[in-house]
Amino acid sequence: MTADKKMDIKGLRKKLKELYMICFPEDSESYADFFINEKFDGTNCMTLFDGDVLVNMLFLVKKKMVMRGVVFDVPYMVAGGTLPEYRGRGIFNGVILQNFKNLKAAGRPFTGLMPFDTDFYLRQCFVTHSFYKDVPLEGGGLPMKEISFGDIAQMKTVYDGFMRDKNGWFYRDEAAFDLRLREIFGEGGKAYGLFDGGRMEGYILTFDDEEIDEYCGVTPDVIKKYDTHFESVKENVGPGGELDNMLRICDNKLLLGSVKYPADIDMTVTFSVEDSFYAENSGVYSLTVAGGKGTVSDAPKGEIALTVEDLTKLVCGCYDKGAYDERLEKIFPPMLNCALDKF
Repeated sequence: MTADKKMDIKGLRKKLKELYMICFPEDSESYADFFINEKFDGTNCMTLFDGDVLVNMLFLVKKKMVMRGVVFDVPYMVAGGTLPEYRGRGIFNGVILQNFKNLKAAGRPFTGLMPFDTDFYLRQCFVTHSFYKDVPLEGGGLPMKEISFGDIAQMKTVYDGFMRDKNGWFYRDEAAFDLRLREIFGEGGKAYGLFDGGRMEGYILTFDDEEIDEYCGVTPDVIKKYDTHFESVKENVGPGGELDNMLRICDNKLLLGSVKYPADIDMTVTFSVEDSFYAENSGVYSLTVAGGKGTVSDAPKGEIALTVEDLTKLVCGCYDKGAYDERLEKIFPPMLNCALDKF
């Protein structure tokens, strides 16, 4: 089989759409066209061919995520699929492993995805970092108002405020909001603004006008002031809620040396990290934290033994207090994660 076979972009897009519709028949052809035309730039999809037959694809949609106060470029794994007659051979596992190696070589310390099967990705040491609960809506007295592209600046202000105290969230500029609205409107969806006294204090995006696909407000409860026809809204919560986005560290050392730390911590701790799926990512590290910055180096022996899943939970802050060594919990205090992007 041939990885990332060279061919003209038009022909490749055609083959990608054919495989997309085989793997995701529940999606419309119009959405497949949008996805491949708008989120594939000719370089961000891993492909595997058997002769001229495209047997596997994995898109790496270019996004930015805020992790512990730092904005990272994150190749986000989307629409991975294998031709049915080639399944059961471990092909996709091999592609995922190669992706981790590629990301590490490119200086991208982690990736993420919205899982089609959480148990499958647990085997590659992904960790759920974003959780939610469904909150019933009874409706208040203020009306909603349909909004569009001219409201993007206000939407971004609401979004940034909503995310300010959270972790593991996708940074969006106005171009990202433009793409998001075109994604929604292209499938017949709607966008609603929640205005009080002329000021937008929240927005709602929906594909079918029956369920909320995305909600942001200056506070989580703002939506309760408005007369919406939606039955419930998803509210982000800590571990124990419904499973949402997953994250995977591909370069422990790079990530540890890049994130911000609590400014009042002055401490050195050594620990080992075992990566059962991507062995080259295992290591033993000495982490010194001072003045909000971390310095990491290889160490001969660790005081604490962690798995890569443990390290992911610590860096994301998505763990229950008391789960880890007290020193690590001081360095990586719990945080609420909120990842609204899915694809």
